[in-house]
Amino acid sequence: MKITSTGIENGFYKPIYGGNGDLINENGMPTYSIPFTIHEAPTDTVSYAAIFYDLDAYEVTQGFPWIHWTLANLMTSDVLENSSQQAPDFVQGVNTWHSPLTDHQSAELSAHYGGMTPPNRDHNYTLKVYALDTTLALTDGFYLNQLTDAIKGHVLDSSILEAQYKQFKH
Repeated sequence: MKITSTGIENGFYKPIYGGNGDLINENGMPTYSIPFTIHEAPTDTVSYAAIFYDLDAYEVTQGFPWIHWTLANLMTSDVLENSSQQAPDFVQGVNTWHSPLTDHQSAELSAHYGGMTPPNRDHNYTLKVYALDTTLALTDGFYLNQLTDAIKGHVLDSSILEAQYKQFKH
């Protein structure tokens, strides 16, 4: 299985998908989600789950990755840009914008894509997609640990896509 994204040019996500773009909510969270396509998934795949995260955030958060997007029960191999905000046909978990680092943005606003805003340098971002043999009993607003628990024993294959995002210019 492999993942591609038309949102990446020369190893970097386009500015629109993060803080260097114009689509920001009232709390400063970028909302225009990345597009991606899943290729060569197992034929018995029932649904997909995905986690989009930043391990370079350890330096900023002082010890944990920044979760930008979690989604489950994706039934298609093509996710269009801005799908997170446009009545998605998948469920979305809360991102790290719901944490104490951001004054606890509401779960409702955080149960979407929360784009990239690396404050200290260009960061590497990882999209990990799982092909599953079932759909998951999750609803909007789930937490990452609930997703990782739910996929146990159901992963047929997984793939990673990595790219960078330019340092956020406040």
